[in-house]
Amino acid sequence: MKNIRRVGYIVLIVIVIVLSLTIYTNTSKGNGKELKDKTFSQIKYMEGKIANLLNSMNNIEVRNYSVITSEMSKATTEKSKSENESGSGSSGGQQEGGTTSAGGSSSGQQAGEEDSSQGATDGKTEKQKKFELKATGVLTKTEDINWDIIKNEVENVYTSLPSITMDLYQFNINQEDILGFNTQYDKLTNVIKDEKKEESLAELANLYQYFPKFLKGSGQEELYTVLIETKANIFQAYAKLDSQNWQEISNDVKKAIDTYSKLLTNTEIDARKQYDISKGYVMINELQNAVNLKDTAVFLIKYKNLLEEFNNI
Repeated sequence: MKNIRRVGYIVLIVIVIVLSLTIYTNTSKGNGKELKDKTFSQIKYMEGKIANLLNSMNNIEVRNYSVITSEMSKATTEKSKSENESGSGSSGGQQEGGTTSAGGSSSGQQAGEEDSSQGATDGKTEKQKKFELKATGVLTKTEDINWDIIKNEVENVYTSLPSITMDLYQFNINQEDILGFNTQYDKLTNVIKDEKKEESLAELANLYQYFPKFLKGSGQEELYTVLIETKANIFQAYAKLDSQNWQEISNDVKKAIDTYSKLLTNTEIDARKQYDISKGYVMINELQNAVNLKDTAVFLIKYKNLLEEFNNI
């Protein structure tokens, strides 16, 4: 009996240990996946911010239309509505009101004066927003840079940097790269503050180079990682447009083509995405043709369309 009990205790202890290890392993995997997903979201957020800042330097919007918001006062809206209504019934009103007495005219004028004085007394004008779609393109864009918006965007990112940095430290990422990213961001802030366009473009493009490293180090999906690495090379070319250094621009675009080519031979990518990937490859080569033409406007048109296509992959 004692031996049976002893064996039973041993079996029970083994079961408890196995269950504990299983629960611990599953919990660790779950926490690891949660951290990986969180880090991916943060990297994607930062990547989008830097890409938008790069495009803002030339007022490039990666979409065909933008929503323009304007304000109209309620009085203006009602006046327009009243004019439309009176236009349809003006002839009938004139016939019926042809014999109006002087007193009636006077009372109408008095009522109008009272409404006017009341509006002036209130001193308030209700505003209504008017939304409209406006076509946005390279050839029709404005040349003025809205530095105030850019400065606010750059400053707001500082609130997210500490948490992103802490999460990156938990992966197999070179610590010098993490520190380098934060230092590079300070350099960017310095040139943005002084409103230096060419220097800002260069610092933004250099800052973007860290994202492929972070994605690889945190074990993210290869498709997205290669896309970001490709964009990093394209942004390097884009940042040099003002200097008109077409040889260096050409070298950067060729690096983008070589990097992107990895996706053409990747058999693990969903077959439904292969068409978009092939289309993207054609568009990068079209970008190289624009470099050979040495025309900034043509380059920007193809650059804008390429980024839109990458958003679909």
